[in-house]
Amino acid sequence: MRTKNSLMNSIAGCFSYAVIMLGSFITRKFFTEILGLQYAGIETNFPLIISALAIVEMGLGIGISYKLYKPIANKDWEQVSVILCFLRKLYIIIAAAVLALGLAAVYFVVTPMQGDFSKLWLSEIFILYVLDVVVSYLYSHKRSMIIADQKNHINNNIHTLAQVLMFASQIAILKIFGSFELYVICRIVSKLVENVLISYMFDKKYPFINLKIKTKLPSIEKKDLFKNMKALFVHKITSFSTTVFSSLIIMYVLGLEISGIYGNHMMIVMALITVTNEVFNGVIASFGNLLNTENREKVYNNFNVLYFFNFLIYSFIICSFVSVITPFMGLWIGIESALGIGTIISIAGYLYINGIRQSIGMAKVSAGIYDPDKYIVLFGAIITFIVSFILLKPLGIAGVMIGNVVGVMAIPYWVQPYLVYDEVFKKSVKTYHFKFALYTALTSIYCFFCYEVGAWAYKNHVTDNMAYTLSHIINRPFSELSLISQVIFNMLVCIFIPNLINILVFCRTKEFKDLWKVTEGILKRSKKQ
Repeated sequence: MRTKNSLMNSIAGCFSYAVIMLGSFITRKFFTEILGLQYAGIETNFPLIISALAIVEMGLGIGISYKLYKPIANKDWEQVSVILCFLRKLYIIIAAAVLALGLAAVYFVVTPMQGDFSKLWLSEIFILYVLDVVVSYLYSHKRSMIIADQKNHINNNIHTLAQVLMFASQIAILKIFGSFELYVICRIVSKLVENVLISYMFDKKYPFINLKIKTKLPSIEKKDLFKNMKALFVHKITSFSTTVFSSLIIMYVLGLEISGIYGNHMMIVMALITVTNEVFNGVIASFGNLLNTENREKVYNNFNVLYFFNFLIYSFIICSFVSVITPFMGLWIGIESALGIGTIISIAGYLYINGIRQSIGMAKVSAGIYDPDKYIVLFGAIITFIVSFILLKPLGIAGVMIGNVVGVMAIPYWVQPYLVYDEVFKKSVKTYHFKFALYTALTSIYCFFCYEVGAWAYKNHVTDNMAYTLSHIINRPFSELSLISQVIFNMLVCIFIPNLINILVFCRTKEFKDLWKVTEGILKRSKKQ
């Protein structure tokens, strides 16, 4: 059942965010063409700033999901009801706090901004983005229950439907009215529709959960919960502050136009991280259930398979990003929005260091390990700020990305695996670091060869010959067909080189064999169905 739930959640998560990523790209293309890069800079940074204000949420959804695993496994629905009622009250307080903080922050956000926009108009747009976040807290307690019950595919399916409707509405509004205000209002309406559907599915699936129960959460449970929330609060401050700092320092120092170009690239980066993160989010509840029901050795073996799977995904993603991003940007937004290879490599480093650690982050969250490193990670954020600020002027965007990588490698990279291996697996963490070094070295080698093969094909007119062939099939400008050919050729190279070598290198390892068994089981079940 755990495997089935994990599979359904992961597939639904991947499908959901693949659709959302495609919709985001299409909508962003219309947005940039109709409104321009300065508006794109606003659209990139305002949601990030609001997300920073939303740290008052303190990771409540994650912390409460951890508390729900045991009573759900024991079918203690009264305890589940008590926890969800407590969570609902907290979310109401959080929504009010975010609204108050957002209104208070308007002046400080818009005053230093440069561009051809009035401060009043910028304030109105900012407030709309605040409302977009506030309405997202409606029925969040019901969403948390669905996640903890290993049914996150329900949330993902509803989220996908709401997002598709939003993209269609936003494109129509941009084409007809060219209105940024209505574009943002579509986000708010989409969230409201999604919340209503989540509430409906919860009421239908869990009629036995009493959300009017009068029983209070025991003091000891509250104490433990608030302890986790305090730790998660610090973690979220660290995570959001580094993300928002990177975006804001680029916007205020390099300008809205450069910020828009940066935002276009980071939109792809965050889409990739989000899609793969959904795979591991689909496993979190099942892994948490495994921790409560199975022996430590089985948990450790499952983690190693997930870590290996994490590497397989990101060895392919990093190769594809470095090789394909420039021609893709030329097709999507325009070649003038493409960045140099040095900056691309720095962004790829940021993508890799965040992506390859998703498996260890999943294990840490599943085990409820939030408190021990809550202050240590702040030092990583401080290092990020210092290095980014120093390197911004000489290196531009690349300097900010390098600062992020250095900040992660200085502190969080070492602390997270140590805690998981020490508290959960009771094993030495050396194995984790050895695998990280091996996986990173292989990914770098694959990336180098994929990029060089793509560059060779371009220099020797292989992709131009492909474009000439395509010109007989597709009636488009040759420059566009050349970019399409580069994307196709480079993508094929990235599909074959890392994946084939990974099979040859790892086919005899236990992780590969276990992963293959899981894949075979999935294929057999799909055939029966």
